[in-house]
Amino acid sequence: MRRALRFLHVLFLKLTTPFLGSVMQVSIARTCNCIYALLQQRQRDIEFRESTNDQRQRMQSDISRLEAKIERMDAQLAAKDRELATLTRTEAKNTAALKSQIDKLQQERDEFQKMVIGNQQVRTQQIHEMKKKEKEYIKLQEKLNQVLMEKKKESSRSGMEIMNLLQKEGRQRGTWNGKKNDNDYYKMIVDAYEVKKQELMQENADLRALLRSMQMDMRDFLNAPNGSSQSTVTDNGRQESGSPQSPLGGKTDVFDLPFHMARDQIEESLRTKMTSIKARMTQLQDAQKGAEVTSEATDRELELEAQLVEARSIIQEQACIMSKHFKSDKPSGRRHSGLDGEREASAEV
Repeated sequence: MRRALRFLHVLFLKLTTPFLGSVMQVSIARTCNCIYALLQQRQRDIEFRESTNDQRQRMQSDISRLEAKIERMDAQLAAKDRELATLTRTEAKNTAALKSQIDKLQQERDEFQKMVIGNQQVRTQQIHEMKKKEKEYIKLQEKLNQVLMEKKKESSRSGMEIMNLLQKEGRQRGTWNGKKNDNDYYKMIVDAYEVKKQELMQENADLRALLRSMQMDMRDFLNAPNGSSQSTVTDNGRQESGSPQSPLGGKTDVFDLPFHMARDQIEESLRTKMTSIKARMTQLQDAQKGAEVTSEATDRELELEAQLVEARSIIQEQACIMSKHFKSDKPSGRRHSGLDGEREASAEV
């Protein structure tokens, strides 16, 4: 009994419940208090277990949610890694493409610089050639004027010589006796006419050659500065050379024809050339008004304008020279016809 009491006493001390006391002194109040304390302890134990179970379940649910979240985050991380790898590859490709494009642009810039330098050199060379041809044109013009002046002087001198000869021989004709003196007189006139005719034919051949060379020099001068005018003039030259009576080229050279036969053709050819050049000038002026171009294109247009002005002045000067030449050829033609009539009259006599 005592051992049982000690065991219960120790157990009650551990459970912090009131001791029942000795076996002999058992009382109902103490027993009820002890049982009540045990019941309260039991109730606290049950509540603690329930709260512990609830907390454990909540923690398990939290752990499962966290595990699902971790899996989801792992999947997102893998997707982000794949996206990052794709972006890295795309960036590498774009970098390579950009580098190749930069290299290509650098090559194009170098080629453009070379082209600009080449154009500047060509422009300088063209300006030099233009000045050279302008000097040659001025020399040819001076030479033509000189030849025309010499021709006029020689024509007037030859006319005066023939008139003096006729007057001189006419004064002596009254003292002649016989038909032989008349024949000698007419023979002398015919010989003088033949000599003068040969001189005039040689002068006309020289003038024709000079006009032909000046025509070719003018065409080359007009064709040389740019490609567009060259193509236009070349097309006109082809159209003119297609006809057998073209004054600027072809099988038949109009400068070798008589003046009264070649005048209309030469004037028509010059008018055609003037019309084509005026049309080209109008096109260039319209293109200059309607287009917005870079500095190089502006320089090119200025150069074309200068070339057009120079070509216009050259054409005007050439037209003046040709008109002067035509006017100077009219008296010579009339003189030729007069001499022909005189020769026919002499032959009839």
